[in-house]
Amino acid sequence: MTPIVFDRLEYLQHQIHTQSLAEPLDIILMTGDNYLSLALNECVFKHQRTHVCATLDEAEKLLNQNPQPRMLIDLAGVNEATIDVLDTTRRWQKSWPELNIMQFTTCRCQNIARLIDAASSFPVVERRQTISELLKILNLNRDEQELVFSPAAPLSHREWNILLAVAKGDSLKTIALSFNKPYHFVVYTLGRIASRLGLKNNKALIHLLNKLSSPLSGKE
Repeated sequence: MTPIVFDRLEYLQHQIHTQSLAEPLDIILMTGDNYLSLALNECVFKHQRTHVCATLDEAEKLLNQNPQPRMLIDLAGVNEATIDVLDTTRRWQKSWPELNIMQFTTCRCQNIARLIDAASSFPVVERRQTISELLKILNLNRDEQELVFSPAAPLSHREWNILLAVAKGDSLKTIALSFNKPYHFVVYTLGRIASRLGLKNNKALIHLLNKLSSPLSGKE
């Protein structure tokens, strides 16, 4: 009889596991930081269905299965370039307009924080806070988030694509040709963005974009 009992227990365990996978998620947490995910799951999301993933591909697969969960992206805890994460979240924003994302960062550079903020309408949250402080922020609804975070004017589709081209290392002349615009138009656009981010000049903006193109960018 013992083998039958254990077979039954294994079957029930498998059924419970299968059912939990089939249930819709409440939260997707994208991070490679085990300490952060443990703290949030134990203290903040204890009674919610949470899935932790470390890559954009895995997160997108989960979104295709569960298009309405909240998402927390730990920009300082993933091994993907910040510029790539921001580009992906902009695309997700178009695919799932109701998607609610919060972006965690430990970045001490205000210029990087401003660029992250302008890249999308999703709040940028300093991750170096106590659990109680994070809990207050994470419990805000969409309307309350807009009041608390006062998002910056978002970058337009063209502005963002010009920044992406610069981040990839394309020359300004090449970018001008690809957009069928004069060279001075690209220079002017970069200058306007630099001014909005509080940067001194285009050179500082290009340096910032190069920094964000590294998998370790904005994580110090």
